Formats: sequence, structure tokens, C-alpha cells
Amino acid sequence: MKLSYFKDKEQVLGDQLEDSGGAVKCSFDRVYQSQSVPLRKGARIVSPYFEKQSKSVPRRIGARVVSPYFAKKFLVSPCPFHLALAAQKARKRLQRKALTAAQKRDEAYERKTPENTWTPPRSPFHLMQEDHVFDPWRVLVICMLLNLTTGVQARRVLPDLFQICPDAKTAMTANVDYVADLIHSLGLQKKRAVMIQRLSAQYVTESWTHVTQLIGVGKYAADAYAIFCNGKWERVKPVDHMLVKYWEFLRKLYANPVPQAAPTV
Repeated sequence: MKLSYFKDKEQVLGDQLEDSGGAVKCSFDRVYQSQSVPLRKGARIVSPYFEKQSKSVPRRIGARVVSPYFAKKFLVSPCPFHLALAAQKARKRLQRKALTAAQKRDEAYERKTPENTWTPPRSPFHLMQEDHVFDPWRVLVICMLLNLTTGVQARRVLPDLFQICPDAKTAMTANVDYVADLIHSLGLQKKRAVMIQRLSAQYVTESWTHVTQLIGVGKYAADAYAIFCNGKWERVKPVDHMLVKYWEFLRKLYANPVPQAAPTV
């Protein structure tokens, strides 16, 4: 088909627009309204469908372009069944991290006696509690500092903290604001400092019989006390991932004890 054919078609459409007042009816019964700009002879006619797409949408200065995948209007509301299932899983996680009244009175959590000479073995995991098993109070303080933080962060502040507060008697009379400044990098420093002082004041008394009676001691700290201080690791089931690793290390270590050599005659 020759190029002159299309030029003739454009000329005919232009003449029809001038005669009909700016509207042309096509073969598929769609009417395209011409723009207010006067048409020049031989001008190319573009469908309004493509004209709209070519127009750039005005954007505000500093506007952020977000993918439709992340847009809220494209998010589908979760199914009620999935919401109930998630709530059930959350309740189970809380139950695993909480001790019942009967479990709190277990012998694994009893106060360590002078006759207890348990010394936990060193593990390849290098838990911070392994370096301070000589003082059960320090084990509890370490567990308190590890709450809602990482081991790397807590390990950085331990030397300065235990230099100022080497034991419970010193910690109960220490300046709370000064202790809070020492552990500032952990977050919640004011609350942690107050809890350490209250725990220390209660620890030095003779009124408690189980470590679960002390303030700020939950399942994690109680299990650590049973494992590192009392040696009752077989009576607890820890949940913390690092404590679980040490617990499994003990289980494998004492599952097959090394047989003693027979005495020579």
C-alpha cells in the first residue's frame, strides 16, 4: 500500500473535522472530540487514549514513589483463621517462657547451699555466665542485662559494671544514675539500674528459699541459676537459644561418662 494513501486519509479526516465542528465518527462508532487548539491542515490526529498516557502526572516536590506491591491499598486483610492461629502460637510461646507456681518451687531453683560444690564445665560457646559462676548473683545480673539486648553489647559493659559493683552488697548501695550511665548502651538503662539495686538488696537477705522469689528473675534467669549454680541442669528445659546449646552440651557430656580404669593388682 502506497504512502500517499495514508496522506489522503489524513487530509479527508482533517476536512471532516472542519465541516462537523470538531467531531468525527469512526467505523467502530467511537466519537473523538478534538482539542480546543485549532488544527493545521495535514496535522496528525492522535487518539485520546494515547494522549492521556503521554501526559505526565504532576508530582509534589519530595514525593516518594512507592511500588504498588507495598502500597496499603493493595494489601489484603488477613484471614480470621490465620489471625486466630497466630494468636494461638503467641500464647504457646508465652507459656513456654513462663513458670507455673509448682515449677517455681522445684528443687532446681532452690537457694545454693555451701555444701554444693558444683562447677560447670567450660563449653565451646563461651557463655558469659561461665566466667562468673563463682558468684550466683553475677549470673542473675548477666541474665538481667541480656534481656532485650545482644551478647556482644552486654559483654562490653560487664567489666566496668562488675568493677564498680563486684558483689550484691556493693550494688545495693551504688549510685543508680552512675550505674545507668555504665549500661547506657544496652537501652532501658534507668530501669535496669533500679532492678539491679532491688535484686541485690533482696539477694543479701536470708528470706528467700528459691531464686524464683527474687525480683526480676524469670524463666531464663532461673534456668541459668539451676544450670550454672546448682548443677540441676537435668531438671530444667531452657528456652533461650544459647542456654539450650549449653544444656545440650551438658547432656552429651554426661550421657556417656568416661569409665574409670580398673585398679591394678
